Amino acid sequence: MSYSTEEIEDIKKRLTVLEKQDLLIAKAVSRAFCALQYNIWLGQFSGEELNSYTQRWGKQIDATKKEIDDSRTVERAFEIAKKFEEELFAYIRATKVATADKAMEIAHSFIKKYSPVALPLKAVKEKDVWLVDIDVGALAVKVAKVKVDARTGDILSYEIPEKGSKES
Repeated sequence: MSYSTEEIEDIKKRLTVLEKQDLLIAKAVSRAFCALQYNIWLGQFSGEELNSYTQRWGKQIDATKKEIDDSRTVERAFEIAKKFEEELFAYIRATKVATADKAMEIAHSFIKKYSPVALPLKAVKEKDVWLVDIDVGALAVKVAKVKVDARTGDILSYEIPEKGSKES
């Protein structure tokens, strides 16, 4: 069976349309997959952790969606989505500050900028945040509170009692 030139051109046009549809579908699926991954983990955070997550990964998901939109093949769209997933999981699994001692060291180093007297007291981990208490009182116990992100080692927030206040 042989095809005429006209029939071959018609087949090529149909295949081109199918390829374009496949690419559009692949892009839509890839974008949706990334958004789903982002939103699944979004529900796992609260407070400072949530702010840190949304700042970092909100920008990342926007950049990833743009990269997917710019992709020219089905394979590339899925590769981009897979890369996003792998990087997100690496972030979720990462724990830079694994021990209370390390959390106290980071918080102590930070608090020394604000108080010449600083003695780490304790660190307690809640989800992925270390809550560190540091005595900053020269004569009486005054407790500064520092929150350290266990994933990154970043200071999420801190409270230092005023010099004139009494706290025990």
